[in-house]
Amino acid sequence: MKKTQSGFKLIALVSTFVLLCVAACTNNNQTTSSAADSSGTAINNDTAVSTMSTADSVTVAAGPAGTSAKKATTTRKGRASVGVLSPATASGMKPDKNGIYETTEVKPSFPGGQAALEDYITNNIEYPQMAVDDNKEGTVHVQFVVDEDGNVMNAKLVGADLGDGLGDEAVRVISKMPKWEPGKVKGKTVKTRLTLPVTYKIEE
Repeated sequence: MKKTQSGFKLIALVSTFVLLCVAACTNNNQTTSSAADSSGTAINNDTAVSTMSTADSVTVAAGPAGTSAKKATTTRKGRASVGVLSPATASGMKPDKNGIYETTEVKPSFPGGQAALEDYITNNIEYPQMAVDDNKEGTVHVQFVVDEDGNVMNAKLVGADLGDGLGDEAVRVISKMPKWEPGKVKGKTVKTRLTLPVTYKIEE
């Protein structure tokens, strides 16, 4: 009887020990699993936060970088106008050695009159960009001859030149003018020398 009680006690102790070991192992597994889950969640959260931060930073950075700032520029242009035609000199109604008159009974005239002449000069002269950049303005005088048939010839600059191509441009445009009505002396068409002032003005 004593041996049986001792055996039962030993079996009870062993069972208790086994149960304790199983419980301990179960707790360890749950703790490890929780830790792993927690760690994985933390890593995923960190990755998500990191990804979100990166995406946000790219978006924020892309805003200013993608915005194109246009500088306000002011285009400055020039305009040319003409004054009143005048004879080359105030000499009498006599031709020079080349048969050119300085004054005539009937003055040469541009087709369409003074208004058409002004339009021609304004629409055909190209204000040199260098002159615009240098703020060059003023008046140049171009002398030319209208022959017996109304052709414009021998255009050249007389007097002071403004520089920056202003004088050359005036000569170029006047040389290409269409035919004029020639001047007349005693009813006969003659060669006439004229001077045309061209004024340059910069406009904003």
